[in-house]
Amino acid sequence: MTGAVAPETTATAPQERGWRWFVLALVLMVTVTAAPGWPAALALVAGAIRLLFPIEQFALLVLVAIATCAVVGWWAGGRLALALAWIVVAGWVVWKMPLAVQGYGGFVRGWALAMGAAFGLVCLATRARPFLGRSLAAVALAGTVTMLGLAGRSADSGGSFDGARRMLSAEYGRRVDESLVAWQARTESEVWRTFSRGMPDAAERAEGMAGVLAAVAEPGEGGRSGSLLVLAPALLGLESLLALSLGWAAYHRLSRVRIGPPLAALRDLRFNDQLVWGLVVGTTLLMLPTLADWRGTGANLVCFFGTLYALRGAGVLTWWIPDRLAVVALLVLVILVPLLGPVLLLALSLAVTFVLGLGDTWRDFRAGARERRPSSLS
Repeated sequence: MTGAVAPETTATAPQERGWRWFVLALVLMVTVTAAPGWPAALALVAGAIRLLFPIEQFALLVLVAIATCAVVGWWAGGRLALALAWIVVAGWVVWKMPLAVQGYGGFVRGWALAMGAAFGLVCLATRARPFLGRSLAAVALAGTVTMLGLAGRSADSGGSFDGARRMLSAEYGRRVDESLVAWQARTESEVWRTFSRGMPDAAERAEGMAGVLAAVAEPGEGGRSGSLLVLAPALLGLESLLALSLGWAAYHRLSRVRIGPPLAALRDLRFNDQLVWGLVVGTTLLMLPTLADWRGTGANLVCFFGTLYALRGAGVLTWWIPDRLAVVALLVLVILVPLLGPVLLLALSLAVTFVLGLGDTWRDFRAGARERRPSSLS
């Protein structure tokens, strides 16, 4: 390791341990990015994933995050050649990806560059802060810059974010149409007819999921955004946090120069309790009739911060569940999928973890629990 690394990072930043979860995350990254090419039998699942990730080129965001970390690492004393190599690779992929320069393609390129630049600036300005604080600040900064840019373009066309809304609506409609066409071809096959005769309940549930998939992306009355499209800003923020975390972990496994502490395990996930005000403001905007025009903003705040608290609640659960029972818990969830349906099971899981995460804000469920956890797993 070079001696130019900032002392505040070297003193508090041990090396990451283990490759198992990192390799699994890379596999999931490739799988999610390849969702448009999934087989017809998985068209509905692929369609849901494509709607939950506003930028379906997820690997591109991860690549930009790695390049950003490499530049910050060079500033902290790392090799210039490594930073230049990642910049060239990321720039080539951003430029050469098969998307138009205008519309959705321009938005993808703009957000990737804004996210990378914001994360780099935040890292250079706050070297001693943990990753989550940096990534939240970077997403907020990139979101502000993007909103100002979209607002400027909308002002020229006479509407407030109308152009961006139409662009995302068309993109979501295209993804849903592709998934439903593939699914329709699947239902017309003899294999599906045989399956539906043998398991009519499962077939009916699949058809219901197809209807839900079409409804969540369908524009509302008067050209308003669909029920899922309105949450695109929050989903984009969560996707960016995920991409930055994977890029952060990848960089620290490829370089010996550290730029901050390693990512903590899920069971240790905590954050500033003041973030609860994001939930409070979002809920207020949703509930008060006099603020009906701000309900979209409130829904995004609740979605974004609610997901963070659900992850915190998942950390509480993994803290108390021994590792040897984690596989059993996952098997139970898999068994419950055909019984309850994926939508209901996901809603129940989010509700439980959200309540635990929010409750952990006032009562630290993990305080003093280390002694009760098996020593071999702590």
